[in-house]
Amino acid sequence: MMKIKKSLNQGHPIVRRLVGEEAVSLIETALLLPVLLLMMVGAVDFGRAYYAAIEVQSAAEAGALYGVQYPSDTTGMVSAAKADATNVTGLTPVASFGCECFDGTSAISSCTTEPSTCGTNNFINYAEVDTTATYTTLLKYPGIASTITLTGKARMRSAE
Repeated sequence: MMKIKKSLNQGHPIVRRLVGEEAVSLIETALLLPVLLLMMVGAVDFGRAYYAAIEVQSAAEAGALYGVQYPSDTTGMVSAAKADATNVTGLTPVASFGCECFDGTSAISSCTTEPSTCGTNNFINYAEVDTTATYTTLLKYPGIASTITLTGKARMRSAE
């Protein structure tokens, strides 16, 4: 064994590098590198999905905030939601408005009539925006769907 190791140490410089403890470190790195890269890609993918989920929820809130100022303008609510989430492709906002009692009961969409159970002038207007988008993962992970549906919902009230 000693004779083989001695003759290898006198050979090519790469062969000399691979003999001994350095070779073990190189082999360990080669074996662990794919696992570490897969974990890093998974973390980046999770971060992208989380960012998209925040954007989808934020878009719903922006649309509802616009709806509080202009209650019957559902087109404007949809436009405000889309304008808030420019980084999310395929965002689908749905806007609605109405009125309900102060305690949240007897909701009437489009508020064509006042809720009768509230009493006179004891109701409040609301604007609601629901948003959805589909997120596609970078890689296909075992046991996890490659597309995830992200949803956001915001309902804001105003006494107007």
